[in-house]
Amino acid sequence: MSDYVVNRREHTYPPPYPDGWYRVAASSDIRPGEVRRVQCAGEQIAVFRSTTDGQVAAIDTFCPHQGADLADGVVKGDRLHCPFHGWQLDGQGRICSRPGAEIQPLAHRHWEAVDYYGMVMMYHSSARPGARAPYRLPPLPEIDNRQLVLRGQYDAGDVDMHIIEFAENSVDFRHFSEVHGVMRIPWTNIRLPWIRIRHRPSWSLDNTQEHVSYFGDETTLEIGGRVCERTRSRALITFLGPGGIVKFDFFVPQIGHITMFQSHTPVEALRQRVIFRWFAARRIPRLLVAYVVGSWISQWRQDVAIWRRKIYRPLLSGPVDDGPRRMMHEWYRQFYADGPVPNLTEGKDDGG
Repeated sequence: MSDYVVNRREHTYPPPYPDGWYRVAASSDIRPGEVRRVQCAGEQIAVFRSTTDGQVAAIDTFCPHQGADLADGVVKGDRLHCPFHGWQLDGQGRICSRPGAEIQPLAHRHWEAVDYYGMVMMYHSSARPGARAPYRLPPLPEIDNRQLVLRGQYDAGDVDMHIIEFAENSVDFRHFSEVHGVMRIPWTNIRLPWIRIRHRPSWSLDNTQEHVSYFGDETTLEIGGRVCERTRSRALITFLGPGGIVKFDFFVPQIGHITMFQSHTPVEALRQRVIFRWFAARRIPRLLVAYVVGSWISQWRQDVAIWRRKIYRPLLSGPVDDGPRRMMHEWYRQFYADGPVPNLTEGKDDGG
């Protein structure tokens, strides 16, 4: 795709990095004493783990002294040592030791980071880097008490899309029959003849947590023109912020519960690193878990084929965009700094 096309697409979207939690690494990739360089929300970040308490930290990868790459440094205790002049920084961006007492302390950028069910999550704030996140990622008792156990992970690689597309997709009820009405073999793009999927989508806000919204979908298979009620199943998708991490709960009647995380890490303005990670009850056969997860991923790929080539259109005036899409836009604005959000305002687009 040419630079002109990319820039034209980017111009139509809201700012690329809304405030929220983003996955920057697998927890297992950063053991105590290790450091890793990552890219997220237009930043180069050194993520490291303390050998003292095992806590993970994220700081600007370029040393405040002369700009050396701190990801090439060494972790000792809870400090990251610069490989160039030996400056020591902790996870709060504080310079704890430096040669030359005459040098004044400098504030170094950092971001709150936590381990969350095998993922290192970092809170990005455009207005206040390093500020404590205004909300926490929720504990999941069914995973904590081992009722649900890790069953798999799938790295889908980089997808050319803006992060808002996933939220837009959840309120675009009309596209379900057009894009997702066809049944496909899980994990593939192969269509199954004579089988269609009936969808009953819904979207709602959480009454107590303003950063949370829900997308629900009840599906039933239509086989040879006849609706098969035994195939009825339900999925609840929870947005824990703007879409950096989304939790899926699949409920299969008389079989069990599957929980899956889908993470979107904005490595560039129109590029997301997408990774799936799922948990299921031990009694659910692995083949069935793979079928459920693979069916979702096959449908998701149909959206990706459209997202990677489209531009963004904001709300239209009148009844066309009344309802869930308007509600979603009002909800989504909270993830940007105060003030109008370019291209997330009614009736303003690039005219093209």
